[in-house]
Amino acid sequence: MRNTIVLAFFLLLQQMVVAQMPKGFSVTTKIYLVRHAEKQSGTDPALTEKGYKRAGALLQTLKHKHLHHIYVTQYKRTQMTGDSLRIQLSIDTVHYAADTTGEDVYNKIIANNEAGKTILIIGHSNTIPKIIKKLGATDYNTSTIPDAEYDNLYLITYKKRKPVVKQVKYGAASSTAAAMQ
Repeated sequence: MRNTIVLAFFLLLQQMVVAQMPKGFSVTTKIYLVRHAEKQSGTDPALTEKGYKRAGALLQTLKHKHLHHIYVTQYKRTQMTGDSLRIQLSIDTVHYAADTTGEDVYNKIIANNEAGKTILIIGHSNTIPKIIKKLGATDYNTSTIPDAEYDNLYLITYKKRKPVVKQVKYGAASSTAAAMQ
């Protein structure tokens, strides 16, 4: 009887840990996320000169990371942010609908069988935090990225089947970071 209880406990514990890693992912999956680079104004704006430089910095930062796919929204600014990587490294892009749930990009990642692969998701200030949560980091606490902040690069890895979010800066400091110094 005692062995049965111990076995049931460990099975329950294992299910709790597994539930923290989204279905279709593995401990070797790496997901980079960035907000699109600096943009012009308008309905579907292109990048500014600073934005093009940031896209080049993204290429320099990720060129040796063995990206499998780049996920971009229907907007020019996300596509243009990933163009240097796409063109220079011959990486296919996958389009997803920009939504504040992260559901569409999550479904596309699963459909493309990205388990164990390294991918890049380029999104928006109001979608990146939601996508991070959808990818299993439910305790991630940022609701949106400040409007003038473009220099964050997030990496989600899965350690002991739990998502770990690491945030670093890349490229030139955003104007909010530069103003604080």
